[in-house]
Amino acid sequence: MSEKIRDINFLKQFGKNLKSIRESKEMSQEQFASYCNIDTRQLGRIERGESNSTILTIKKLADKLNLPISYFFEF
Repeated sequence: MSEKIRDINFLKQFGKNLKSIRESKEMSQEQFASYCNIDTRQLGRIERGESNSTILTIKKLADKLNLPISYFFEF
């Protein structure tokens, strides 16, 4: 498997995990994006694994959910 495919799979798994966490909090994409002060389209791209988020964006998401950053990488 090429490195590029592994990277894409990693982003997709990260996004899937984020979406699962968001849904467990019973928040829509729109609600969560607004709560985190990020664009709804950006959140959608992250959840679909189409965006390589910055560590600061990931920190913001974790802080708003009161979770450690590492929680997003438990997959």
